[in-house]
Amino acid sequence: MSKRREEAILKQLEVCDFLTTEQAMKLVGGSAATIRRVFIKLAESNLARRVHGGLRRLPVGGDGSLPFVMRERWFDDEKARLAARAMEFLPKGGVAFIHGGSTTCKLAQHIRSGTIITDSINVCGSFMQRFPSGGGPEILVAGGTLDVKGDALYGPRTEAALREYRADVCFFSTRGMDDEGVLDTADTLVATVRLMMRNSALRVLLADHSKFRKFGLTQMAPWENVDVLVTSDHPENHHWFDTIKNHGVKIVFA
Repeated sequence: MSKRREEAILKQLEVCDFLTTEQAMKLVGGSAATIRRVFIKLAESNLARRVHGGLRRLPVGGDGSLPFVMRERWFDDEKARLAARAMEFLPKGGVAFIHGGSTTCKLAQHIRSGTIITDSINVCGSFMQRFPSGGGPEILVAGGTLDVKGDALYGPRTEAALREYRADVCFFSTRGMDDEGVLDTADTLVATVRLMMRNSALRVLLADHSKFRKFGLTQMAPWENVDVLVTSDHPENHHWFDTIKNHGVKIVFA
């Protein structure tokens, strides 16, 4: 229950910036003391800031992006299901690009062999935790500048490295989606994932149900450049599915 309260409060802060104790009680239930404990935990985890009378969202960058450490806490079970379902598109012992993201990071819990090319430090860390004595897939990391908040390497050196590789599949996630395609928050990171997509035989997007309602500053790719969408069969998103399928995208549900 505590985890669900934290998730709901963080999602509400994304919309309203500030939440009072009384508002949080109505939103997630529980006593004032319970809500204060949740507020304290979120503040100590550097996911929000306690202020007089309530909790305030941490400031985001000019691109509207949110820290990886915050995003990875949302819809954790759903993201794990998406990653498990997406594994059917990776050939045994195959080569995969994994673009950094709180959803794609879950893929590391399922891959045991082959070659992984990634721009994500957290993806690397997940493999290190699973295979502390070695073994597992070969990991290739594209060098460059690290976006600490977003958990992604970017820049000319990253792009130069990615141009040299080819993969069976590219796994990527997104900030949001619209009728025309997949959206993200910054041009710098978009250039990286576009190279991964261009150099892959198959392009697989993992998106939890909340991404259908989110805005992104720039277009990552049109729907015509996406082969598969792995998502949840959430009722509020049914009207999107036909639009996406009409662009030639295969949709699979987890």
